[in-house]
Amino acid sequence: MRGLTGLSSSEVEEKLRIYGFNTVPEKKESTLKIFVKKLQGLTAYTIEAAAVISFILGRYIDAAIMILLLLLNAFIGVLHEQRAGKAVEMLKSRLKIVVKALRDGEWRDIPSEYIVPGDVVKVRLGDIIPADGVVLEGHLLVDESTLTGESMPVEKNPGDPVYAGTAVARGEAIIRITATGPRTRYGRTVELVEAGKPRLLIEEITSSITRWLLAVDVFFVVLVVVRLLITQTPVVDALPFTLTLLIASIPIALPAMTTITLALGSVELARAGVIVRRLEAVEAASMMEVICLDKTGTITENKLVVKDIIPLREGFTEHDVILYAALASEPDGRDPIDKAILEKAGELGVDLGSVSVMEFKPFSPESKRSEALVSMGGRILKAVKGAPQVLVDVDTTLDRERFNEAVRTLGDRGMRPLAVGVEENGSLRVIGLIGIYDKPREDSQRFIEEIKSMGVKPVMVTGDNYYVAKSIARSVGIEGRVVSLKGVPREELADLLDSAGVFAEVVPEDKYEIVRLYQSKGKVVGMTGDGVNDAPALKQADLGVAVSNATDIAKSVASVVLTKPGLGNIVDVIRLGRVVYRRIVVWAINKIVKTFQVVYFVSASTLLLGAPILTPTHMILMLFLYDFVTLSISTDRLRPSSKPEKWNVRRLVKVSVILGLVKIAELFLALYLGLHVLSLQLEQARTFVFYTLLTSGLFNILNFRETGWFWHSKPSKVMTIALTTDILAGTIIAWKGWIIQPIPPPVILIAFVYTVAVTLILTDAVKIAVFKLFKYS
Repeated sequence: MRGLTGLSSSEVEEKLRIYGFNTVPEKKESTLKIFVKKLQGLTAYTIEAAAVISFILGRYIDAAIMILLLLLNAFIGVLHEQRAGKAVEMLKSRLKIVVKALRDGEWRDIPSEYIVPGDVVKVRLGDIIPADGVVLEGHLLVDESTLTGESMPVEKNPGDPVYAGTAVARGEAIIRITATGPRTRYGRTVELVEAGKPRLLIEEITSSITRWLLAVDVFFVVLVVVRLLITQTPVVDALPFTLTLLIASIPIALPAMTTITLALGSVELARAGVIVRRLEAVEAASMMEVICLDKTGTITENKLVVKDIIPLREGFTEHDVILYAALASEPDGRDPIDKAILEKAGELGVDLGSVSVMEFKPFSPESKRSEALVSMGGRILKAVKGAPQVLVDVDTTLDRERFNEAVRTLGDRGMRPLAVGVEENGSLRVIGLIGIYDKPREDSQRFIEEIKSMGVKPVMVTGDNYYVAKSIARSVGIEGRVVSLKGVPREELADLLDSAGVFAEVVPEDKYEIVRLYQSKGKVVGMTGDGVNDAPALKQADLGVAVSNATDIAKSVASVVLTKPGLGNIVDVIRLGRVVYRRIVVWAINKIVKTFQVVYFVSASTLLLGAPILTPTHMILMLFLYDFVTLSISTDRLRPSSKPEKWNVRRLVKVSVILGLVKIAELFLALYLGLHVLSLQLEQARTFVFYTLLTSGLFNILNFRETGWFWHSKPSKVMTIALTTDILAGTIIAWKGWIIQPIPPPVILIAFVYTVAVTLILTDAVKIAVFKLFKYS
């Protein structure tokens, strides 16, 4: 639109002062409210009940210790949640919608939060509209489903309103912004990162394990209560003890552990150039078995050049072919093919200035062509360029054999053929082919091999023809049949999945269907993409990956967004996803074994002795110290599996039960050592067992983090510090008699040496044997 200059810098500053940034402030809970929530729930209520009962019985010190530990645990939980929240905020800040706005008479790339009312903005296919506005010129087809739920795109012409958060499905237009931030129709701009925490498979699995443990615990608690009543223990004395047995079964650290582990894993990926939009993406990455790879920009460099020009009609030269191709290209567009053609036209000295472009229609995935209505030498005609298979069906006068041979030749040489045509008086003639070359990245073959070595099947999915796809796949090491989907019935597609390594000549619906069919076969599927046509498949995939140059629409539906080109980040996603998975598995094994150590051993020993071997104070103190360390598992350096992970709950429980029984045997031996060899009184024996239980549980973390001997890999610095701090704290508490009965240093040393011997040697040897027996690797 001539004469349109947009806003000046001073006007933008004034409007920012008046209207604020084009964002909607998120409602955040206060720290105090989060803290209070930590004092609610089954675990907190059980501890509070035990404290109240202790207070009523006059055990004021026990009650005070329970409340103090509960408050301290809530405080630590708040700190960890805030850290996880900051991690998500950091990730959100990495994903910015950039808008092309007219400022001071120039088109500039402006972050969407700096858009103000009155701004003139250009939007096109693949963009997300940053704020409410009205169309000034151009035509759009807009997907408003995110706002209205209506699946059909809505046509927008000059004078029509457009809304923040909607996506441009077709066309290009200039709009004037009318409302920003909270003043938009729905009170917000589009958010590219979802901070909400979904229900994860990992949470469901660990919760089901916990429910099973709790059911068994209730059985043991009933037996203990009966035993205490038989020995005429007052009910008011037995009640705090039974409550704390139940506390030991409740996963105090589960919510924090899952969130923190996934959030910190997301931060690690962000450092590697991967932005995680949804936390479940990390989980999906660990289990992914098939990755559907887009060719352009992922496997190849996405630096397109015109490598070959083939005229196909008499009277038309290479110069003519590139001229008409350039006329059908958008000069200020972002399409890499258009840029390559215009650069080649410049190299060949093609003069575009003498031709008047009257109307231009950009490329769309549906038509697979772009065209321009031009005035040339007094003639009105259309310059057309597009997919060979599209244009050849229109031109009935073309020598098909020669055309197909030329397409095949370009494809065999790794080039993408593009047909160029001239339409005059309603008749389209294909005048030539252009070979667009996008060579594979130097590191693509290496990363493809890494992906295969991880047990993930790479499948190339591309709109290019059979020959180009075959050439590229061969050069980077993608194995399997090369299948052209042109003309293949949808019902036959499922039979091709197992043998195919490349799908060529696909349309957007094919990409979606390929992902869905793999999933119907029970596969966990990843999909990479960059354009509007990739969005349905990205959304359907278990792990949707928007590559570095993806459109806003692709980013908005993907699970993760890459900030670096190539396949390296995808390898990072798989590797770190499996590390995060292992962290949670290690936590689950420790949880089950700890329940055996604390609940079942304490219950069994109480049945044997007729009196609790640990008091409620002992147990709550130990559980607090132990859970403090288990949170550090979320930072641990674990070795990723060499194959996709799968939850095998039965195997996990069997492994944990065997190890738990071994730990019970070791603890009964320690109890015998304390009572009969060291001849400790009951109160001192309780401290001896408390210290042995604590150190044994801490050393278990070192054991279970490795499938081999515990010394095969070093724990993270955070875990090392947490373990050392806990052992020192437990030693000082047992020695000085803080809260519990003191025991002499020689007795502490005996307990420590015993624990090291049975846990880091005996338990570790049993663990290796059990892992081999159940093929746990």
